[in-house]
Amino acid sequence: MKIIQLYSNILILFPILINFPLVYSSASCSIFPLLNCSCFQSNIDLNSTLQIKTYSHLYCQGNSLTEKTFQSPFGSDFKYQNRFRTISIEFFIENHIEIQSNQFDSLSMLFSETDNNTQIDLFIRFNGFKYITFHNHSLTSKIFQQRPQNKRLSLHLIPMRNNLTEIDIDENNSTNIDDQFNFSSNCFSGLIVSQLIIYIHTQQDYLPSLYSFEKIFNNTNIGELHFHGSIIRPSLSLLKDKFQGLIRSLIVHRHVDTIDANTFPYYSHVYSYTIHSIEAHSINLSSFLLSHKNLRGLEIIKPHFEVSIDQFIPTLDSLTIDIEDLNVKTLFAARHIYNLKLGSRLRTIDPQIFILLSQRLHHLDLSDVNLPQMKSDSRCHLIQYISKNYQQHLNIILPRVENLTECDCARLFIKHIRLNQYLKKYSNFSSCSKLCYFNDCPTISEYFRNIYPLFIDDNQLNHSNKGIISNKNNSNEYLPSIDISSDSNDVHMISFLMNQTNDQEQNLTQKLSTTTTTTTTTTTTTTTTTTTTTTTTTTTTTTTTTTIITTLIDVIKDNISAIENIQEYDDIISYSTPKYFESWDDQTDEQEIESLYPAQNQSFSWILFFIIFALVLLVLLLITIILIIFFFRRYRKKQHFKPLPVYV
Repeated sequence: MKIIQLYSNILILFPILINFPLVYSSASCSIFPLLNCSCFQSNIDLNSTLQIKTYSHLYCQGNSLTEKTFQSPFGSDFKYQNRFRTISIEFFIENHIEIQSNQFDSLSMLFSETDNNTQIDLFIRFNGFKYITFHNHSLTSKIFQQRPQNKRLSLHLIPMRNNLTEIDIDENNSTNIDDQFNFSSNCFSGLIVSQLIIYIHTQQDYLPSLYSFEKIFNNTNIGELHFHGSIIRPSLSLLKDKFQGLIRSLIVHRHVDTIDANTFPYYSHVYSYTIHSIEAHSINLSSFLLSHKNLRGLEIIKPHFEVSIDQFIPTLDSLTIDIEDLNVKTLFAARHIYNLKLGSRLRTIDPQIFILLSQRLHHLDLSDVNLPQMKSDSRCHLIQYISKNYQQHLNIILPRVENLTECDCARLFIKHIRLNQYLKKYSNFSSCSKLCYFNDCPTISEYFRNIYPLFIDDNQLNHSNKGIISNKNNSNEYLPSIDISSDSNDVHMISFLMNQTNDQEQNLTQKLSTTTTTTTTTTTTTTTTTTTTTTTTTTTTTTTTTTIITTLIDVIKDNISAIENIQEYDDIISYSTPKYFESWDDQTDEQEIESLYPAQNQSFSWILFFIIFALVLLVLLLITIILIIFFFRRYRKKQHFKPLPVYV
């Protein structure tokens, strides 16, 4: 029993820690004399200007529940502590529990001074009981002072497990599982709440048919109703009881093997019906077509089968799927949905999905998507879709990127567009943003190149150009422009490039000096032997040409080796981040190369050589044609235009 009590305390405090993580201090407080209560402060209480020390969270537990448990006289702190936002009450009772009419109405005084716009959570938990009875009007709207807005009520019903075993073993045992729960016809009559969550843990999957859904929730007004564990089934009779309640939305959470109309029955008195299945092994959507006319949502979490919405359900407008592969087959008959939520297991996405959903989709929830675990191409498709549709006609909930402990360009991109940092100052340019220049996703690389250009302003650009022009005779004239921004990685990069350039120049000088010496020697030899024979001159000239070509090839090899070393260093210094290089713009980039590297215009160009050669041939051809025409005309003039004799 102590172990059950320990686990129950953990479970009851878990929602408090989730909803209000900034809980600073706790103290024992006297609220109800028959219960052991503790009060918890939060950051709101610490910043309060009230003279009295206030608390936001209350947790009480007890071993008995009577009519006097929540009646006066109250404790000494009951009068002053009326600003609670979370109230958790837990009972450990092994025998029969009876909940009388208006049993918990006095709890409304504990949040009478709480702001009306604040969410108020009330948890009531019963553990280890044999029987439980809800009398008429056990839970009514008086518990919330007739103000149901922003109020959430959670009811946990966990019977004794040992008793369930005794039922199967002892045939003479008068206790029956059907008798464990006793609900009066008007037990929740008059309850008005924005959200009601019911946890029922029994050996069976549902409560006995004696207590139907229509009987328990008659004359209630519930905005959102949740069933966890065992469900309360609807009436099976053809002539159903007259139901006068109003339940806008029902969400049934279940661990089942098959998703069908049997495990998720049809609730006709609910306006919106949502199925929440966890770790199912199969699905039969055709069973919902004839009956479930109010099925609006389908949530499939961690399925053990390939999900395929192969049946068209006209009323279905919301879909949540936690799968690894999202393709066209997955949403084959669900192209008409308005809301789509993807889970944390997502790995691959077919880009055709976004085209199919572009017409009807209004809301896309990506809050649970884990971007680093996705494949690179699918992640890029998703990033591209977000970039085009964020803050447009489509409402997108972006993935969570709270903790950026390492350089992740996709998550950094999401953080930028979430903070709307298109006009971000360049002073915040980080080394991670530089790595994103060469990201393998074009959308990411173009984004960071646009918001973080190489030169910050025109003054810096002009200054950089002047520095390059004035130092064009320097040994480092071939170095590209690098914005170091006081980054050690870039400092190492510049040092590496300078060393590579110096080594390259030394090798080039040595090669040229060797070439000059060889040429001089060969020329001297040629001059000496010129008078002897012409054949020796031809041989020497051929040897000289061969030596020069060999030297040039060695120089080119050294340049290629230097480039490979630079690329290898770049891969090391950028933590093996994949690079993406955009195509060159012919006009802009050629002008930039001519302005930054004027010395490169002096290099030999085969294209220019062929153009000049073609022009020379064309000129020679024109001159030849003109000469031919000229001489032809002279010839005809001499032969056909002789002077005729004149006879007198």
